[in-house]
Amino acid sequence: MKTEVKAGPYMGDTLATDWELYNFICDHEDCTVYVISKHLNLPTSKTTQSVKRLIRAKMVREKEKVVSGRMVEVIAPVKWTEHFTEAELEEIKSMD
Repeated sequence: MKTEVKAGPYMGDTLATDWELYNFICDHEDCTVYVISKHLNLPTSKTTQSVKRLIRAKMVREKEKVVSGRMVEVIAPVKWTEHFTEAELEEIKSMD
């Protein structure tokens, strides 16, 4: 028996949060989850969950960066060109 996943009452709020975070990350590359949550006035746990969803959707990635002499995890957007192979990018360029 197959069960259906129904959108809960928080689905719209979750999607809005994810888009808000994604737009912030695109404008402020290489921020930590803590910095993002403080800037957007969101709980760190909610920010972490949203970032995890964006990572699963391949919209952002975590990477390590040295800040003040120590390694920290920062969040960076995935560039649209990374979704294509070199051959596909060449085909896009030749469409002009």
